[in-house]
Amino acid sequence: MRATIKRLVRYKAFQKLTISYFLLVLLTVSLLSSVLFSLFSRSAIKEIERNSRAMLSQITYASDVVYNQVMTIGNTLLIQPEILSFLDETVENKVSNYHIHQQIEQIANLNPYIHSIGIHRPSTGTTIDTAGLPFDASLTALSAKQYMEFNPRSLKVAGRNNGRPLQFLTFLLYPNFAYQTGGSPLIYINVEEQSILTTIRKIGKADAAKNVFVINNEGKVLSHTDSNLFLDDLSGEEYVRTILIENQPENSFTTTIANEMNLVTYVKSEELDWYFVSVSPYSELITDIDQLRGITLLVTAGIVLAGLLISILLTSNMNKPLSALLEKVMPSPVKPASGLALIDEYKMVTEVFHSYHEREKSMQFVISHSSRTVREHYLHALLRGQSLEDSVSSEMIKEIGEEVAGPFFGVLVFKINELEPAGERVEGKQQSLLRFALGNIAKELLEHIGPCDVLIMGGNEAAAILQYTKNQLPEELVPALRNVQSFLSRYFKVTVSIGVGDVSFGKGNIPSSYTSAQQYVKYRLIYGKEAILDAAATRHHVLTALSYPAACEKKLIEAVQQGKPEPIASAIEEFIDTISGGSVHQIITFSTQLMLSLLKAFDYLQHVPDSNFNDYLQAVTEIEGAEDLTEIRNLFNRYCSTICKLIEDKNHWMNAKKHNSLIEKVQNYVHEHYAEPNISLDLVSKIAGLSPSYLGKLFKGATGQSFSEYLNNTRLDKAKELLAATPDTAAKISEAVGIYNITYFSTLFKKKYGLTPSAFREQEAVKSIVGDEE
Repeated sequence: MRATIKRLVRYKAFQKLTISYFLLVLLTVSLLSSVLFSLFSRSAIKEIERNSRAMLSQITYASDVVYNQVMTIGNTLLIQPEILSFLDETVENKVSNYHIHQQIEQIANLNPYIHSIGIHRPSTGTTIDTAGLPFDASLTALSAKQYMEFNPRSLKVAGRNNGRPLQFLTFLLYPNFAYQTGGSPLIYINVEEQSILTTIRKIGKADAAKNVFVINNEGKVLSHTDSNLFLDDLSGEEYVRTILIENQPENSFTTTIANEMNLVTYVKSEELDWYFVSVSPYSELITDIDQLRGITLLVTAGIVLAGLLISILLTSNMNKPLSALLEKVMPSPVKPASGLALIDEYKMVTEVFHSYHEREKSMQFVISHSSRTVREHYLHALLRGQSLEDSVSSEMIKEIGEEVAGPFFGVLVFKINELEPAGERVEGKQQSLLRFALGNIAKELLEHIGPCDVLIMGGNEAAAILQYTKNQLPEELVPALRNVQSFLSRYFKVTVSIGVGDVSFGKGNIPSSYTSAQQYVKYRLIYGKEAILDAAATRHHVLTALSYPAACEKKLIEAVQQGKPEPIASAIEEFIDTISGGSVHQIITFSTQLMLSLLKAFDYLQHVPDSNFNDYLQAVTEIEGAEDLTEIRNLFNRYCSTICKLIEDKNHWMNAKKHNSLIEKVQNYVHEHYAEPNISLDLVSKIAGLSPSYLGKLFKGATGQSFSEYLNNTRLDKAKELLAATPDTAAKISEAVGIYNITYFSTLFKKKYGLTPSAFREQEAVKSIVGDEE
């Protein structure tokens, strides 16, 4: 047991398992105890509710007894001749009064519930009351709606009840109800309010009742254990409203009264429209509920303590396999860093196994990576004709050499073409991913031909070393390479050109096969970006000797000078077709020579504004990086289009410069000869040496005004000066500026300045006077 307690204190997993068991026991016991206690409480409450309803039912019987006694007394009085004779008398007779008093007193004494009986005769003002109570005049003020009326009241009589008012439940009988008038006789029977509760306690044995009361159908208290509440209106209380609204013969419900939960039970009287109500606080329903709760808690605590001990024992048995495993993987005893620190067994075991696993993975990776790296170095050395004997052990070289046995070898060079599927060139990380994918795909699809090793050469190039059994290319090689191209195009959206090197014997001749594959793949410039190229496909290009197509060059330069797109495109196409039959070296050389010839032919354009020949020189360097003839063709088209635009810009610039000088000359002529009435566009065009329509377009384009608008504005500006500076008439000034129609002059002047000539002159005179005064 001591070892178990020690493990519980020091080991975290042991603690967690023990706590889990203990919480399970605690939850189960607490839930079971709560359910049992709740069921018992509800059962007890229901039993009390049934008893309370039965007691109230008996009480309603008592009220019915009172009601029946009142009805019996009233009927008894009304059938006696002496009583009827007394009610009809109109003269006071004390002897008759005495006999009547004796009769009704005898009846009152026979009925214990009756406090007093009284008869009132309004004709003589006579009242006979067995208790000697004075007549309450308010009783005659009641409006009777039936033979018997009920009126609860409080009557204060001097010398009675220690000065406190008497509380009566008064029943009124109207002998002559059918012929009732304001002076009709009245019989009243008084029942003390407390007699109802006395009857309740006697019949229901409810001596312990603390809050039992009777209310009418309006919520007014007719009898209450607290006599101070007699005749109080409880209809404002929520639980009373519930009783009145339900209007049930009997019912029970729970509600909150004064922040305390209560059980409300009521029964409605069959004879009287009264509700007998019992309100009992929950805390008092079961007198020994606290004792029961305490016993329940004590038993629960005992079961929980036993559960704790069982949890420790169960944990000790369940933890034995983990303890044995911990001793195996951690043979030395584990000591916490401090006295309060806990030992996490699961964490320790996990860390040990994780370290073993990582160590194994690391060793496997090192072994795999080392062998793969050595193999790649070896194959790279074979491609370049280098030796690895100084850097790699002979045993490893021998082992790899046995795998690369041949006897015949062939090298394939893969070129990933620079496509732009998303507006950006394939480069950087994306290019590395493509090279990796290319290597895996090529190796998988070429393995059925023979052993294959794929090497990443850098840039957009990869090389594959294939081992053949015969001194010739396998027939299935080209279909396999087509599958590689199709896979990359379909899934990676890139194209690959492939150069197939010559078949070589022995590992020593692998570099020559690699060199030939590199030369063959360059001919993708002619055959396109998904070409498979070998010696047979490129032989006739190597053997063809071409001369530089000077005639095509001359034709292209002339077309560019004319600035016609179609002849330019035709000349470029003819040039490309001519050089496409030669070798790749000839194509690049001739294309570069044509570009330099164009630069030299249009060297004079360097003085045109906005020209930038650095861009054109950059285009020359792009020829060497072209992947097919379409790129070279497009490059020449863009280059020639730029030259045509520069030529056009130069012509526009020269024309604009010439036209600006001519427009300035026309403007000067207008300023000098505006007073001449015959000046016109025709006259000025003859001086300028241009047609009137052409000169009119040039003038409007340069000044934004037509010639006539410019002439009129010049004349009006001069007239404005003369109106302000001279006393000449408007007609004379109009003629002085070349306008001989005074009406036309006034119209033009007002349209431009918003005033007539005379109004303008007056305005200027006022300004002059104001200026002199200031």
